[in-house]
Amino acid sequence: MIKFSTLLCLPLTAFSLTSLAQTNDFTIKMKSGIQKEQALQVKYYNSADWEPFYAKIESFSYDPNYSYELRIRRTKVANSVPNKPSYRYTLLNTVQKSQVNSEKIILEINDKWVDCQGVGQMKCLQVRSTPKDDWEYFHSHINGFDYEEGYIYKLIVKRTKIENPPQDASAYQYDLVKIVTKTASKNKRSLPTAAVFLSRHKWKLISLNGKDVAKYNAHLLFDADKGRISGNSSCNNFFGPFIITSNTIEFPNIGTTMRACMGDNIESDLYQVLENRELHYDIAEQTFNLYIKNKHVAIFGLTEK
Repeated sequence: MIKFSTLLCLPLTAFSLTSLAQTNDFTIKMKSGIQKEQALQVKYYNSADWEPFYAKIESFSYDPNYSYELRIRRTKVANSVPNKPSYRYTLLNTVQKSQVNSEKIILEINDKWVDCQGVGQMKCLQVRSTPKDDWEYFHSHINGFDYEEGYIYKLIVKRTKIENPPQDASAYQYDLVKIVTKTASKNKRSLPTAAVFLSRHKWKLISLNGKDVAKYNAHLLFDADKGRISGNSSCNNFFGPFIITSNTIEFPNIGTTMRACMGDNIESDLYQVLENRELHYDIAEQTFNLYIKNKHVAIFGLTEK
């Protein structure tokens, strides 16, 4: 249901009677596709352009999937008070109600994927119609749109009503018409979804160059918001930035504490792996795996922070 404010300003040309009339009837056309919290868009009998209509129409419920032609009665409120409506608007009859199968809408797309609930747990985009709206989960796909995290988009999209959609599927098909703007996020760093997942857990090193090294308690922590890592090498603590793409990862400029490493440790071998510039990775169930030229060189196991 669309919410309306209590203020209304209508052009005098909309009515055939004078402003002193207590009651008069008129016809309007109403546009489809208006989102929640926005003013309805109407045309009067002599209007060339769509105009905002803010008032509540009694006995009328708006569905954005339809366009309308309505017959409305306007009645002056007796003894009206300041800051309250001076007129009541009542639906007399619906002259025409037409379902719109396809329409162009504007969508803003937020700068990263988010966890959401659809048919099970999934990743969703966040969308809104105007900057004043709250971000909402978008469970569908926009055909022709190649989304890149780290950017906020403004799109013109064609939304088409699907006849008899499959159960649990979207009732609409979305097709990209035009990318109006693509703006880099104001966040310091926007990283792929894998980085967000990695940052939720502590990763304990359990295998290095094919050897079981779990006893050394070396571990790795990710901070997706800052784009940095920290951890322990079995002797010293280490820290630094990380760069991640769809299947590659780099740990440039690793810094460490300067503790003397006495006794058995794996620090040198671990740094040799982490500082390699040809690292690839994958995440399989509860392990984070590193590869150098397709050779499996490190396995980190998921543990709680």
